Amino acid sequence: MDNIGYVKKQTLYLAIVAALIIGFLGGVVYSVYRAPADNAQPHTAEQQKAAAEAIVSLEKATSDNPGNGQTWVELGHAYFDTGQAKKAIAAYTKALELLPGDLNVMTDLGVMYHEDKQHQKAIDLFDQVLKLDPQHEQSRFNKGVVLLTGLGDRKRAIAEWKTLVQYKPMAAAPSGAAVSELIKQLENEDQPKK
Repeated sequence: MDNIGYVKKQTLYLAIVAALIIGFLGGVVYSVYRAPADNAQPHTAEQQKAAAEAIVSLEKATSDNPGNGQTWVELGHAYFDTGQAKKAIAAYTKALELLPGDLNVMTDLGVMYHEDKQHQKAIDLFDQVLKLDPQHEQSRFNKGVVLLTGLGDRKRAIAEWKTLVQYKPMAAAPSGAAVSELIKQLENEDQPKK
């Protein structure tokens, strides 16, 4: 009878540890990708009002001078920061017509495609950036995020992040977590439990 009780306790402990690991990793993935955008969104009435006024001002500026690529970028950022993915996509697309090849704008556009559930478009855009600059940290990191959270391709996400760490050993997620630690946690989760 003691062995049966022991096995049950061991199973319980393994289940608790597994749940804690899964919860922790879920929190890490959430904080890595979602928290920075969530934190950027205005929360107080004053912040919301200021963001709305900034957007109105930038929309007017792009209307008055539609050929100013940097203003379109700023409008895209304002939409990005307020969680308006479709509008950010439109603004960044216009910006790239005027400023072709801007790797950072391409990366931001890729993030917005992911937010808009257009995961393959995001991957394709990150691949374009990485073809031009294989060491572009934000694109490589975000490609891993989209592979993991958007397409559910854990192995490719880990491979992407390993490549990032080869180029940038101190690479960190927006939350501050070291990418190398994220890789270890995901790989440990894949190990068979004893």
